[in-house]
Amino acid sequence: MAPLACGAVPVRRGHEIYRALRSPLRCLELRLDYLEVGLSEVRAALERAASERVVIFTVRRREEGGAWRGSEEERAELYARLVELRPSYIDVEVDSPIARRVASLRERGVRLIASKHDFSGTPPLETLVEWARKAAEIGDVVKVVTYAREPRDGLRVLSIIGAVDKPTVAFAMGPAGVYTRVAAAVLGSPIVYVSLDEATAPGQIPAGAYYAALLGLGVAPEGEGLDAMREAIDWVDSALVHLLQRRLEICREIGKLKRAAGIPLHDDAREGSVLERASPFRQLFEIAVQMCKAVQLVA
Repeated sequence: MAPLACGAVPVRRGHEIYRALRSPLRCLELRLDYLEVGLSEVRAALERAASERVVIFTVRRREEGGAWRGSEEERAELYARLVELRPSYIDVEVDSPIARRVASLRERGVRLIASKHDFSGTPPLETLVEWARKAAEIGDVVKVVTYAREPRDGLRVLSIIGAVDKPTVAFAMGPAGVYTRVAAAVLGSPIVYVSLDEATAPGQIPAGAYYAALLGLGVAPEGEGLDAMREAIDWVDSALVHLLQRRLEICREIGKLKRAAGIPLHDDAREGSVLERASPFRQLFEIAVQMCKAVQLVA
């Protein structure tokens, strides 16, 4: 079962919302703590997003890894106005002074994600379970996220998926926790957060990298029929774009190394070997190789 891939978007102005809506992602987390304009200036964009996608609205303080600089009263009032737009979810930190006030705002299908983030490390399993239980008291969905200083930290976080009787999102931030974002998808996390243009948390991976990993594990969109097939194509296309971008980045670095070592940029034997392996997609790879040659010339 594939979870909902949710693109995290720091919203400063309305154009960021419209750009996010051009992506194939069915879910968007709109981070409104970054707002640089009044809510009225982005309201139309927010309404469109809420009507077209599964949308999560959240407003995080700096202590919660966010950018909100206003008062708690102002933040609570902003949440109240956001609920009026009927998003699928609102997200609030469970330890926030306004958590229960925000939880009371739920109405007419708006659900609450009760979050707990630790940007300093990963506590013992007993503490993680305690956090999940506290979040489950007020939330429809539980979210526990920590910072992994070593890979085994991520294993503790992942182990709380299923520990409480609420859908649970759990993963670890940071380079050592990147793998947990894919593992969580396989273990039953209902939502996985990915980046579109700008990461909003350490170790957040691009949507294309996430889809490439899932496809490599044999995970595919659920369902049958045309819509499911189109979603499957969107997964593959996103993965291909990501991998092609990565190929160009590597080619650029190879060009720099060759220049520094005085080695010719082009290697006909190597190119022929690549194209031979690419059959029956030789024509596509010929284009990819030409693109790599171009970036090496200006590296």
